Amino acid sequence: MNKFIIDTSWDDGHQGDMMLACLLKRYGIPATFYIPNCSGLSTEDIRELSEDFEIGGHTVNHYTDLKKLEDEVLEIEIEDNKEWLEMIVGRKITRFCYPKGRYDERVIGAVRKAGYTSARTAVVLSTEHQADPFRARTTIQAYSRAEYKGEDWLELAKDYFMKAKEDSGCFHLWGHFHDIWRHEFGKLIDLFEFMSKNK
Repeated sequence: MNKFIIDTSWDDGHQGDMMLACLLKRYGIPATFYIPNCSGLSTEDIRELSEDFEIGGHTVNHYTDLKKLEDEVLEIEIEDNKEWLEMIVGRKITRFCYPKGRYDERVIGAVRKAGYTSARTAVVLSTEHQADPFRARTTIQAYSRAEYKGEDWLELAKDYFMKAKEDSGCFHLWGHFHDIWRHEFGKLIDLFEFMSKNK
């Protein structure tokens, strides 16, 4: 029988992730930080994040469409990032996130070849447990998206959180610190408080 799962993930490696990590710890919320080599985080920051959270691969240079890369460049982007992160955190990195959520079968093959066991997409509005670990869906991005059809992402997130809980499903929140900080940080704290009280 499936159990209710709460997950969050934060992409691109912004310096503000250190503040975000403090909030996640305060509210007891798990997270994966997907970090490219070209991020704004230092090796010390990444190592500190890894003490409490999962670290995931996000390529070397964060090309916006991995599907357009030649095979050799694609493999370097994925494998070199993984090796770099593993050297920093001192353990295997098993999760990957496709930049901009763009991938195809060839990209999945390169991710598998590098030794990853799962990869997250940018597909939203799902509370189902993952059938395909290399096409992992999410529930809500902390940002206004066309898929939300004008509904406030915070209220939608709360509704989907309770739906996932009632159905023993999976609630997966994700975002980018730079989007949240400009417009949504208060809403994010509101959601963290809601999740902490209702998990």
